[in-house]
Amino acid sequence: MGEKNYTPDAPKAKRRQWRKKRGDAMQQMQSGVLDHLPLKERWSRECKPEAKRKKIKPLTENFEQKERALVLSVHRRSCKVRLQNGEELKAFYLAKSVDEAKEFPAVGDFAIVGKSEAGSENFIIGLEPRKSVLTRPGPRTRESQALVQAANIDQVAIVMSLESPPFNFGFADRFLLAANFNGLPFILILNKCDLMKKIPAEIQEFIELTDNTILTSAECGTGIKELKKKLRNKISVFSGQSGVGKSSLINLLVPGALLNVGEVRKKDGKGRHTTVASAYLDLPQGGAVIDTPGIRALGIMDLTVDELARCFPGFFDENNNVFDCKFKDCKHQSEPGCAVLKRMGEGLISEARYRSYLRIMGGMEI
Repeated sequence: MGEKNYTPDAPKAKRRQWRKKRGDAMQQMQSGVLDHLPLKERWSRECKPEAKRKKIKPLTENFEQKERALVLSVHRRSCKVRLQNGEELKAFYLAKSVDEAKEFPAVGDFAIVGKSEAGSENFIIGLEPRKSVLTRPGPRTRESQALVQAANIDQVAIVMSLESPPFNFGFADRFLLAANFNGLPFILILNKCDLMKKIPAEIQEFIELTDNTILTSAECGTGIKELKKKLRNKISVFSGQSGVGKSSLINLLVPGALLNVGEVRKKDGKGRHTTVASAYLDLPQGGAVIDTPGIRALGIMDLTVDELARCFPGFFDENNNVFDCKFKDCKHQSEPGCAVLKRMGEGLISEARYRSYLRIMGGMEI
């Protein structure tokens, strides 16, 4: 067999090629050229071949015909929107305009859509101010950049299970913090209640921190009527750890949704991702749910470590919200006079809640 043509400098050359390619693409985005290229640059370390895409015509119009629209779903270069007359259509958004606005459209946004002169294409030319958002961290190369999962929501509802997969305190606490930080009601949906024998004490402790808790079973139909009542006439973020039955519940709430249902992996007990992008789904009884992917991490983008230590749910008196540690900058680890460690020793705070706090704090910049 012949020897491979390999040189030690090959990986460095490829990295230099990738950096140059990314730098050129960023210049094209800022100048507006990227929106009119017939090829879509794929910025990857492997420098994969370019993928062909439809060329978008340059914008020269003043968009005299503008309409307000609700964003129903977001794709790579376009959004599905609903006009006020009920018509649903595709609207493109441009790299240059998004870079200038510093915001990507999100499901639940109200956008201003303009028609081209020919009337064949629609473009998102602006976003109305959001009353509330739910964010998650950006990709690995841009982890500090918040990506909006949903906008203009009234409440946060997450689906969890006690087992298959087991209750994930880190996931639940992040959503609870995000809801509290944005002043949004928080609903905990404990699905697969037909498999439950007894709710453990540490989960019962978390239940006491929620605004509402509903026991459901997508298999038996238990709790569906109560859930519909809580969601009626509200815009609710609907999320959950993968494999807890979120898609099965949505299929019961929204007839015709026909969302894929995934099984729990036997190897690690974790769920399989079936929802790949956020989507706006109208409820028959009024209101809507914004179905979000079963992400395993949610970013508390605007929360500092000091703020987390002072407001973590369940650590202090919920009614008076009194921070009673000896030192104002106490992180509840080994500081003398820490009220949280004292309550743990007295059994008033479970180890599960404390471990969840440490995991969230460990993922934040200190």
